[in-house]
Amino acid sequence: MRPHADIPGKFPDDSSAHYSRTAMMFHWTIAVLILFEFASALSFSLFNPGDAGYFHSAYRLHMSAGMALLVFSASCIAWRLMHKYPPLPRDMHAATRALATLALILLYVFIISVPAIGWAILSTRNTAVGIFGKLHWPNIAYLGQMTYGQRVRLHGFLVAVHTKLAYLGIGLVGLHVAASLYHHFYRRDDVLTRMLPEIKPKH
Repeated sequence: MRPHADIPGKFPDDSSAHYSRTAMMFHWTIAVLILFEFASALSFSLFNPGDAGYFHSAYRLHMSAGMALLVFSASCIAWRLMHKYPPLPRDMHAATRALATLALILLYVFIISVPAIGWAILSTRNTAVGIFGKLHWPNIAYLGQMTYGQRVRLHGFLVAVHTKLAYLGIGLVGLHVAASLYHHFYRRDDVLTRMLPEIKPKH
């Protein structure tokens, strides 16, 4: 019998107790990009130039980070579909497990849909978008071929959807963080620590 195979809160296989370095890289990069995206959006949407919370480069960097988020999110999902990830603790209640799975699926929908809608918003303006300096992100050709009136109407609709989904998504992120802390401090299992780099003891 393998170590910890029947201990509640542990994983059935020690070799899968931690996520891979690639999975950790995706997770924490996406987390940082999400937080930056939300903070930068608040900066240029809620504050005026001269206000303490206004960041002059926020809009340009918001576009750049948004496209990076889209690339990392799509790559993360593709990676997850091709690799086995550590399972949830076996002693979790079935309903709790189902809610955790649903929350994870919604998080994946969030990290893809919000930046994708942002891309569509930029495309309705039918202008070349420069991100990270000289790198240009291509527009969605179909949207650029619409008439000016169609693009204006679609732009307004997409901005409203983009904003609402962003707030819902950041709420999901908050629940995700709270659930991780619950696992770590209340259940005292490995759900949080398996996403952190292993620190090997010094001999």
